[in-house]
Amino acid sequence: MHSVATLTISDLWVERGESDLLNGLSFSARSGDLVHITGANGAGKSTFFKALLGLLPILSGSMTFNGESLAQGRHRFLNNVLYIAHSAGLNSALSVLENLRWYAPDCTQDKIEQVLTRLSLAAFSETQLQALSAGQVRRVALARLWLSEKQIWLLDEPFTALDQTLIGLLEEKMAAHVASGGMIILASHLPLANLPYLQVELSP
Repeated sequence: MHSVATLTISDLWVERGESDLLNGLSFSARSGDLVHITGANGAGKSTFFKALLGLLPILSGSMTFNGESLAQGRHRFLNNVLYIAHSAGLNSALSVLENLRWYAPDCTQDKIEQVLTRLSLAAFSETQLQALSAGQVRRVALARLWLSEKQIWLLDEPFTALDQTLIGLLEEKMAAHVASGGMIILASHLPLANLPYLQVELSP
């Protein structure tokens, strides 16, 4: 079980190019919560993640983790975070197994092989990522969820290129994570029919 954690976003505005995005975004989340961020393309879903991670400056507002401003304690926040972006964030020249060993060097070979089997990737463990389909690459990226002990998951369009079977498997994993005291902030165009969540809708 994870310890209790809280994340509070208050009146957040971010400038991107010529536009002000997020429009005073405010919400709070704690251990056991799944926050589903929705909105049209360009509304600022990926921008929000980048601001949260410290990759974009904010115009105004505040973000706190366990009562501490992220401006002062972002390293403590990031130590608790697994971020899976819309792009895979993997090395296409490495094999599936090499990518996961690099991400989780302390995991045993048996553990990694179990995850690959779970995600129907066992037959591709020695295959370079550049030879895989988009759906297979997405599964390799998501395999990190099964290997990570991080409490907070930031997931940007995680269902992209997955079939219904894999979507169901991912939803089961997310449900187990929040049940153990994890926190998930998820941006997706797809509805979450099988999971309870707090919806946050962004306007362009």
